[in-house]
Amino acid sequence: MKPFEVPPWEAGAEIIEFKPVNPSGNGVAAAKKPKKKKPRKKKAAASGETPQVSKAPGKFSYRQGGGPLAPPLDSSDDDDDVEDGIRAMHKVKTGRIEKQRPPAQATKGGKKELKLKPELAQAAVEAMEAMEATGSSAPAANSLASKLQSELLGGRFRYINEQLYSVTSKKAEALFRKDSSAFEAYHAGYRQQVEKWPTNPLNRIIKTIKKVPKTAIIGDFGCGEGKLAQSVPNKVYSMDLVAARGDIIACNITDTPLQAQSLDVAVYCLSLMGTDLNEFFLEANRLLKLHGSVYIAEIQSRFEDVREFVRCLSACGFDLIKKDVAVNYFYFFQFKKMRHVPKNTKLKPFSLKPCLYRKR
Repeated sequence: MKPFEVPPWEAGAEIIEFKPVNPSGNGVAAAKKPKKKKPRKKKAAASGETPQVSKAPGKFSYRQGGGPLAPPLDSSDDDDDVEDGIRAMHKVKTGRIEKQRPPAQATKGGKKELKLKPELAQAAVEAMEAMEATGSSAPAANSLASKLQSELLGGRFRYINEQLYSVTSKKAEALFRKDSSAFEAYHAGYRQQVEKWPTNPLNRIIKTIKKVPKTAIIGDFGCGEGKLAQSVPNKVYSMDLVAARGDIIACNITDTPLQAQSLDVAVYCLSLMGTDLNEFFLEANRLLKLHGSVYIAEIQSRFEDVREFVRCLSACGFDLIKKDVAVNYFYFFQFKKMRHVPKNTKLKPFSLKPCLYRKR
């Protein structure tokens, strides 16, 4: 029987065997035999690579790589140092540049210690000895001693400033009563800050008061050195926690000795310090006549929500007449007393954000 020949049906079914095709004879390529994988030779320990860790079947085995970003084999750094290095390389790759932060100041009992440069301290000692010998109290201009004095003054001002913003008026009064020199130190540092401002808000308050009738009686709450009283022809009651002059009334401005409804105008120029401003304005409501005015000047950054501030003063009996919040650095307000609110009225305490001055 010839290959691929189908037998006739009448011959019956039989098994047909096909002869194998000769690959060289008909030009059809034979199937390639699978190559056997050669077993990988283990590198010697002297080559420098870490040998592969053998584990149980089915588990992942780890072998340290040898790429350009791989840590050195003899490195003793811990995981935190490796992570820091990877973060640093990522920042360089993405173009991020970070300024180096100065090391944290040493603390003692949870408080920062003021470290002075040795040359400044020595110069201060020599200057003080010279002043004692000559009887002079003024430091030499542009000397290291004056720089030291300015540094100490600024540091103490910032400390007292933070205290006044974070306590009630009664605690602030106790602070100045305990340390009589704190008030002068605070205002000396305050004068340094005023020189750096684009404008002094008190000058605008003085111009405003000069426009009211000369018979109007003014109450300057938190007057400081009492410059308003020296600048206007009106009768001015200057009040602060400490009296810097003989004509200033030393008192807590939430509880003054003045008669009820004895003022026509109340002024708060950068004096809304403390966590109980509701007590400030309840006292102002007691002292002001009906339809009396309140003038306020404060630093812009202290206000989170001006409308909330206006609502708080409305609860104290004052309606907003005019506001100027377009001026850079300072906000100015004018309120008018429209109703009497008893001093013992229980209101929710409110305050403004503290104004914290940075070290320059």
